[in-house]
Amino acid sequence: MDSGLIASRYAHALLLFAHEQHTETRVYEECAALKRAMMSGEDQSMSACIAQLSETMQRFLALVIRNKRVPYLSAILYDYRVLYRKEKGITRAWLTTAVEDPELAGKLETLMKLQGFSEIDFKTEINPDLIGGFVLQIEDKRLDASIASQLQTIRKEWEEKNRKNRKNG
Repeated sequence: MDSGLIASRYAHALLLFAHEQHTETRVYEECAALKRAMMSGEDQSMSACIAQLSETMQRFLALVIRNKRVPYLSAILYDYRVLYRKEKGITRAWLTTAVEDPELAGKLETLMKLQGFSEIDFKTEINPDLIGGFVLQIEDKRLDASIASQLQTIRKEWEEKNRKNRKNG
């Protein structure tokens, strides 16, 4: 069976179960915490995380283990979070800037709300390699207004122009 299909089915089942238990928001948060613990690769981190999970999530994990679906757990957690955000109308957005700029983040979040995004999961990140400007990603759409990107475009154009000149010259 396709691993994507397995993860999707288990994520749907978890969402339905969480609805029945009225714990879908808590499970959403626990999926993120569990995924972080899994990525850390530390057994202590995983054990501590599992010990703090809701009964809903612990029962679900027992099902995953019993059905030998642990290799799909990361994808299941990811799919659950996608389903939850879709159901709740939550849009994910990331802003990366060269230096911290809370004013820009606030303006962009306000602008997104004016564009009809009702609930936004807005994250900010600092990357000095951008030199200046910003990169804004809203779900799968990306706006790269960074100085680094503009310099790279200029460099490519310059190299292409020089290549053509050498051929013709």
